Amino acid sequence: MTEINNIFAVGVLVGVAILALKTGLGCGFANLKRREVFYIATIYFCASIVLSYLVCVIPPDITQNILATGVTMHIIIAIGLVYFGIKTKKEWLSYDKDISRKTFLWLSVPCPVCLTATFLACLVLSELSSISHLAIGIIVGTIFFTGVCFFSFSVSAIASVFKIKNPSALGTVMLFFGLFYLLSPLMIPAYIQAQNTPVLEYSVGYNNLFLSVLTMTFFIVLGILLDKHKRAKSKKKGGKTWTHIQD
Repeated sequence: MTEINNIFAVGVLVGVAILALKTGLGCGFANLKRREVFYIATIYFCASIVLSYLVCVIPPDITQNILATGVTMHIIIAIGLVYFGIKTKKEWLSYDKDISRKTFLWLSVPCPVCLTATFLACLVLSELSSISHLAIGIIVGTIFFTGVCFFSFSVSAIASVFKIKNPSALGTVMLFFGLFYLLSPLMIPAYIQAQNTPVLEYSVGYNNLFLSVLTMTFFIVLGILLDKHKRAKSKKKGGKTWTHIQD
């Protein structure tokens, strides 16, 4: 039983690291200074400690309501990420205007979804382990702080080397997470329901399968060509590239 609890605890901490990756991607592609990245990482560290304390204060029935409202906020954040991701790309590619220092906040600043997930992580860790809530908050906060800084600086350096550190790349990342946020509330219940559905045998039509793969390949290639065309137009207009995160 102890080994199972340890596995669950490691899984929760990995989930916290993934949230730090999301934040780090936003900071890494945005035009931020190093101290600004540290400020954002510190906010996550402090929020983790506060939420770990609230775990032992908030009654269980209110906890359920908090987790339930997290799903609604999940969809709102997803719509915001998609909208402002498109707007960030459009403003840069069409008008050579950088609005990433505002729009990256949808990806990096602690939102209700991140806070709910952090609260849930602290709650699960408190039930799986016997360590104090303060220690749990420090552990989760340290993972957040280290992960945000590491991923931010790494993404910034790698993107600068490949010359893709610009608002258009940030907009693409925002779109990816926005679509993921939109699909996950639909996919997870469907997956759970599918576990109780009997598996039916069926034959595979290889002709239709080949046609489907061919169609998807066509749209993927078309998207790549359109993206290259937009990049070429942006370069002709004197498109900008950025450097590493400034000191």
